[in-house]
Amino acid sequence: MTREEDLYHLQCLDSEKDAKQRRLAEVEAVLGKSDEVQRARQALENVQQQVRKWTQQQRDMELEIQSLSNKIARSEQRLYSGTVKNPKELADLQAEAASLKKWRQKREDDLLETMIEREEAEAARSEAQAHFDETESRWSAHQADLTAERDELRARLAEIERAQAKLLSRIEAGDLATYRAVRSRKGGVAVVQERDGACGGCGVTLSPSLEWRLREERLVHCDNCERIIVRI
Repeated sequence: MTREEDLYHLQCLDSEKDAKQRRLAEVEAVLGKSDEVQRARQALENVQQQVRKWTQQQRDMELEIQSLSNKIARSEQRLYSGTVKNPKELADLQAEAASLKKWRQKREDDLLETMIEREEAEAARSEAQAHFDETESRWSAHQADLTAERDELRARLAEIERAQAKLLSRIEAGDLATYRAVRSRKGGVAVVQERDGACGGCGVTLSPSLEWRLREERLVHCDNCERIIVRI
């Protein structure tokens, strides 16, 4: 290769390396992270807490109703056993049984509402679980794709670095210094091709003197953008 071709090849490798490094940084930034999965997990945990709440409340109310039923049974047993003769005591037992029954009916109504709340919470949990499973599955598949892409990017970057090392060994120090200086000033692009008599970087038409120098295979800089122009 000529010195111009070597510099152009170096530019191609550097440009590809820059793009690959940017993409690698993007891939590594999202690997192992997912706000969507976290939101789905939090939503599932929230409805699971509701299910636990209503399940415990239902259990407590069932125990309370059973205790009330036991008290009513004991009161009625005394009431109808014939062992209590005192009219006032009998009246008190009747009042107690009636009060307990009224309270039990209230708690049974409350229990029905609690059971409905529990059923609704369990339905919401099923939906949240399905959404979480789907989201996590989709994320896992995406993670696999990203991991494969990361490995490919790393492998290609290693190839580029080996190619650059081989290329740099034959580029003159002065040409390399010029290339790096222009590249740092021009957004990473120091070398461009001549295209239809114009600079491939800025599009300005080449002067006759630059055209002549290109034909002589000399290192030519664009008069407008100062990039190195090559004819490949």
